[in-house]
Formats: sequence, structure tokens, C-alpha cells
Amino acid sequence: MTPAAGPYTIAVLHPGAMGVALARALAAPGHHLVGCTQGRSAPTRHRAEAAGLTDLPMDKLAAQADIAISIVAPHAAERVADELLTAGFTGLLIEANAVRPGQMQALATRVHAADGQLVDACIMGPPPTPTAADPTRVYLSGPEPGLATARTLLEQTGWLRVAELGLTIGQASALKLSQSTVQKAGRALALLGHALADRYGLSEHLAREVRRWPNPAANPADFPGVANRAWRWGDELRDAAAELAEAGLPSDLITDAAALFDTLAPFKDATPNLNAIYRSLKDAPDE
Repeated sequence: MTPAAGPYTIAVLHPGAMGVALARALAAPGHHLVGCTQGRSAPTRHRAEAAGLTDLPMDKLAAQADIAISIVAPHAAERVADELLTAGFTGLLIEANAVRPGQMQALATRVHAADGQLVDACIMGPPPTPTAADPTRVYLSGPEPGLATARTLLEQTGWLRVAELGLTIGQASALKLSQSTVQKAGRALALLGHALADRYGLSEHLAREVRRWPNPAANPADFPGVANRAWRWGDELRDAAAELAEAGLPSDLITDAAALFDTLAPFKDATPNLNAIYRSLKDAPDE
């Protein structure tokens, strides 16, 4: 089990760009940083060494580490956690991977069965640095005492802005996937729009116009106005989808967006509240 107070032996799994930056942030006096690079590429081993991680085989890492921080590609999250547990880890696992809340809850069940603790974490922003004007944010959720331990550990770096979301495993994961929907899918839409505009030599005009807009996800209070106007946006987007298809570009995202606005069309001339809007989306047929 994790000791009540440091210093800690902290395992960083694995030393990619974010993992290396967090390792440097956690390199406070007294903390011992370890990693396992067996079977990993030469660049990964070099990053681990440069970040000051003591390289250990997984069984020794599991035996020595009080805390493990997992930052891997989402598809590898369960495998890495299972490798750690199989090796005998019984400390605090800070799971900072972009996985579904239900998947995070299943991981927590396995960790608790192995006499360990799990804190659900999501990281927002670039790899942390000590001088960033806008610090990297880390959101945490999960039961005590692991939640308090994780918050104290990360706050002590001075490189991170840490916030607790609640005691429920899955809350941090849900926030990350919500942010991914807005940010990553938004980038996909931006790529499509500019690819279409570029066909007509209009990309710079589009960029100039878009710079005038705030991010619509930044103010949910505007959503009733979106719902009120959605009745006339479906056909507009179907035309955009047809133009994308004619240009040989993917159009399914825009076709689906048109269908979403069709679902909101009954709110024409109405002022729905957010619960009514979200319920309408939830009840829409998934075709």
C-alpha cells in the first residue's frame, strides 16, 4: 500500500513526451523515479534515461514503486495496467489515459482486488514546463485516500494546475472524452472545411472568418439559440456534404451533423433549456 507521506518511489509508464515531462516535474528532492523499458525502442530508452528514470524490470518496479503513473496510448492502457498488477503492484495507480469511464471502472476493480488503489486522471494541455503561462491541467477523480495523495503529489511539482472532480472513478475519463469530442473532432471538421475551401482557393478567407468566432463549446448557455435555428441548418449541411463528396472528400461527419440538427428542428420558435436539448440528442435514433 502507498505510504501516507513521501518520499515516494514513482514509476512512470511510459516515457513518451508527456511521461518524460511529468517525470521531470516530479523529480522533487527525495522522490525516486523508475521506469521499465524492456522491449521498448531505443528512443524510448533514451528518453527514460534523460528524464532520470532508473530502469527496472517490471517485477522489481512493481515491488519497489509506491505510485505508478500510466500515460500510454488508449489501446494499451489495460495491457499496461494488467502487466503491472501481474507483477505484484499494490500501490497507487494514477491512470491518466484517455479511456471510457466504464473501462476505467473495470480497471479500478482489478486494482482494488490486488489490494491497490486507483485514481482516475485526465491531462489537458501540452507536456508541462515550469515556466508555462497557462499551466498544464490535471483533473482527478476517485476514492480517498488515493485522491488526496495524488493531488498533493502533483501540486507539489509547481508545474501543474490540479483539480478534484469528485470521488467517482470515471469522472476524469468522461471529461477527457468530452474534451476530445470538442477538440479532436473539431479539428477533423476544420480539416474538411479547409480542404473544401482550398479547392476554390478560399482557405485564407475561411481562416480569417473563423478567427472572428469564439469556440461554441466555451459557452453552453448559447445552445438554446443553436437549437432554435437548427431547423434550417440540416439542408445547408447536406449541401456541404454533397460538395465534399463531389470533391472526393469524406462527407459522413457532415451528413451526421445534418441529422443531428434535424433532431433539434422541433425547437424552432422555442426556447428550450439545456436538459431538453441534451435529452433530445440522447433520444435521437442512431442510424
